Amino acid sequence: MSLGYWYSELNKKQSHLNRLETCNCQLTGKQNEFSNNKHLMTKPELTTMTWNGSLATRFDDIRNNGILNSYEAIQNIQLNNVFAALSDMMDKIRQEIESIRAIIARLEAAI
Repeated sequence: MSLGYWYSELNKKQSHLNRLETCNCQLTGKQNEFSNNKHLMTKPELTTMTWNGSLATRFDDIRNNGILNSYEAIQNIQLNNVFAALSDMMDKIRQEIESIRAIIARLEAAI
């Protein structure tokens, strides 16, 4: 394969890495926003002035044990899995970039 091909591949990989790094930064911002809004899952608080009784108690149980638990699972498990996958993918692309650079260096030395 020609030197031009490898430069093209290098540009593609660098572009892909840049997009993943941008995605990682944006997702980090969204994770922070998500974390900062966790307190809203239990709002408004139920009191005798707003809503009380057995239905209010059941609603509060669903909100605390269902919705809040799901929210925390997204925050603590699912987003962490996404970050791990992004990190693995970025590491793989960095290795590919280094391999391509080595190929380019060999080809240039042979000219």
